[in-house]
Amino acid sequence: MTENYTKLNVDAISFDTDNPRIKIALEKYGEHLNAERIHFALRSASDGEKRTSSFTNLRDSIRTSGRAIAPISVVIDGEGYKCIDGNTRLAIYKQFLKEQVDGNWAEINAIVLDNANQRDIEAVRVSAHLVGAREWPAYEKARYLHYLRNQELMDYTEMIALCGGNKTEIERQIDAFHDMNEFYRDVVDDSSFHIDRFSGFVELQKPQIKKAIFEAGLDLKDFGEWIRDGQIYRLADVRQLPKVLQDVEARNVFLEGGPNSIQDAIKLLDQKSQEESGTTESELTLDAASIFQLARVLSRRIQDLPYSEVRTLKNKESDQSLDRIRVLEELAGHLQNLLDDVTE
Repeated sequence: MTENYTKLNVDAISFDTDNPRIKIALEKYGEHLNAERIHFALRSASDGEKRTSSFTNLRDSIRTSGRAIAPISVVIDGEGYKCIDGNTRLAIYKQFLKEQVDGNWAEINAIVLDNANQRDIEAVRVSAHLVGAREWPAYEKARYLHYLRNQELMDYTEMIALCGGNKTEIERQIDAFHDMNEFYRDVVDDSSFHIDRFSGFVELQKPQIKKAIFEAGLDLKDFGEWIRDGQIYRLADVRQLPKVLQDVEARNVFLEGGPNSIQDAIKLLDQKSQEESGTTESELTLDAASIFQLARVLSRRIQDLPYSEVRTLKNKESDQSLDRIRVLEELAGHLQNLLDDVTE
């Protein structure tokens, strides 16, 4: 493969409909896919859930500069070209050209990848999307890893070389993508499918989680329904499934309850633990409490923290705010170090 820097007419360049950041968004359009829908998907993928539109920021920067600083990457596609990196920049140029914005938007700086095979193209996509600076949903990353493994038949050594990480992490992401699609996406309609539920399926890949589900006489279809129905709303609570399912009372509270019922089951287990130890929460002193008792109390207090206090911390509205944030950051650091030591 060789790289040639040049200027290309934007009308000769098509969007990459296999772009991993927007592929899932484009699938629903089927035969009705067109440039406007691709443009919308690119803008939505760039903005995500951020309050400030990154698409708008990029568009304003390009307009002010009079050009996109970084060239796009294209491959020859028939009589024209296909953009495999820089689709958002290309969309902005096309928009400016259509809206007759002042400036020269008919041509764009590009790198033409000559004699690029599919592996070369995937390597560019990986560097631009999986390990680039731009954030995009973990579900989409896992989808792309799944594609590389099962469609491109790329082995784990190649994927690790391109994407970083290790085999266990990549396997877990791919398996989570598979389970999410089979046991969650297939039990909801498109409007109810939320990719932000993905981390729950990553947690599911830990052996003790699946083992607990199977030993309770349940299966992964049940797990998908718990996610769908909100019985597990806080996805970190997936880690609590083994102890919830192993206790008959807690299991019944969880399975027979409504939204967030796993929290009710966890509270029941906490109460039973306190009764067995002969110590109630109100009787605990800070020095006498174990770190696990403190963690339970702190977890509940964080969940119940009034928004007014969160806002005070966020806006640094009091002299104590910075000190309190530092204390929380120090706690988070110690806790993460402990978790790194005791988890996989």
